[in-house]
Amino acid sequence: MALGLLSATLAGVAVFLAFRSRGEQTAGARTPATEARTPAAGAGKHGRYRNRTLVRGAAEARPTISGHVYATDGGTVAGATVVAMAFEVAGNVLSTAGSTKSDDSGRFELALPEGTYQLNASVEGYGATSATAHSGQTVSLVLPRSGVIEGRVLDERGEPVRRFSIDVLSAVTEDDPAAPPLFSRAFDSPDGSFRIDQLASWEIVVRATAADHAPAFSPPVTVAPRDVQKLELTLSKGCTLTGHAVDPSGAPLFGVFVDAESLVAAGQMSNLALEAAAQAQTESDGSFLLPNVPKGRIAVRGYDGANAVSTVNVDVSDCNNLQPVKLVMSPGGSLSGVARGADGEPLAGARLTLVHRPIGFVNAVSDANGRFRFDQLPAGAVRLMVQHAERVKVVDVSIEEGKETEQDVALPPGGDGEIRGRVTAGGRPLQGVRVMLATPLPSDRSIGLYYPVTAEDGSFRASSLPPGGYMVSVETTITGAGVRVKPGEVATVELRVADPSSTGKEAALPE
Repeated sequence: MALGLLSATLAGVAVFLAFRSRGEQTAGARTPATEARTPAAGAGKHGRYRNRTLVRGAAEARPTISGHVYATDGGTVAGATVVAMAFEVAGNVLSTAGSTKSDDSGRFELALPEGTYQLNASVEGYGATSATAHSGQTVSLVLPRSGVIEGRVLDERGEPVRRFSIDVLSAVTEDDPAAPPLFSRAFDSPDGSFRIDQLASWEIVVRATAADHAPAFSPPVTVAPRDVQKLELTLSKGCTLTGHAVDPSGAPLFGVFVDAESLVAAGQMSNLALEAAAQAQTESDGSFLLPNVPKGRIAVRGYDGANAVSTVNVDVSDCNNLQPVKLVMSPGGSLSGVARGADGEPLAGARLTLVHRPIGFVNAVSDANGRFRFDQLPAGAVRLMVQHAERVKVVDVSIEEGKETEQDVALPPGGDGEIRGRVTAGGRPLQGVRVMLATPLPSDRSIGLYYPVTAEDGSFRASSLPPGGYMVSVETTITGAGVRVKPGEVATVELRVADPSSTGKEAALPE
């Protein structure tokens, strides 16, 4: 679903993570489909990082992710580029795993190794949208109409920068997995001007980059369909960060992938984390150099295949007085437990997913006894999801350095309530669209999620639900409504997908 609604939905039930990634395919553009966002020169050669978005032991399986691409008038969209991305270089750097185009009926299909992927759909004449999907799932995507951003890129003297790139980034918090650009294009513009007309319907940040300059970021902005907003971005040279990566004994580590991300203040709840501003690889003495780092709060992260990710936050203000960064790489902590059904019995074959900014998505599957285990986790809070069929439960777990945390997790409890509904756009039913039902579970302060998929007539049904308030949302859109489920009763909801200008206020979770 759209980032804005997902964040608003889950903020209404608990502080939760918005999974989204965005992609863009434009003729002549730098895009996730044609240019994976790989490390700087030399940084990608070591190949020591293990992509944990994939399910261990299932690398040979290639189930498909399939669905349709729709417009907000209910028609299907042919020729849309659908890109699947995964964390292959590091837990916060996405690269392309596969791409395809929707056929004449708007249908697409991607055969991918078992794992979790960020899907992006885009085509000329529409805004961008995206979803998170696991291989084997049906996920349709709805493209909105787009607003426009017109702007200029200048240097510190106020002179236009001729050659630059523009990326449109999702405004996600520093706890969210990294999201690739919604739009990415290289410009050769004598007056430094640019125009973007393929924008998502949620809050975004515009980034400008150019050779030998630090990136510049706009404030978070939302552009309604057909609106035009002006924007000016000023590039500076930035600063150079230096440092060393060492093991717990202080011995230098070679081949550690290091990146620097910008953390931008975004109100009282959290910072925004924006895609890596600089990347490097440590030398034989463990040293690294990150050039053209923007001023402000910076998260410096280190990745290798033998340790948990290490993160150090740095305030970059005076380029002449920056202290070297010390990244201490360590095994981190572990998490193990038993996945259980709603009845409390051990559940074999459940998918367990850990989610956090430094690690992206880390997947495992419970064994015959319901057991699961994750190793090499950085200390701190992570979110653990257990999923089986259409049911998901989300809990927060605290990881401690050098310790194993034991945490059983069960699917949401059952009940005798039900939600039935229908999803339409422009009066037409939308088939194969995933609907998210979210409800707080007061018993353990977790979140229950349910993901029914619409039938050919646009209808969906979720049964055996516990009583309570639910937020019902159409994935990849900002369409949602609040409903209350009572014991033994059926709640109904009609979800009409439309562009933001005609939706009014977002629905709230019912009391």
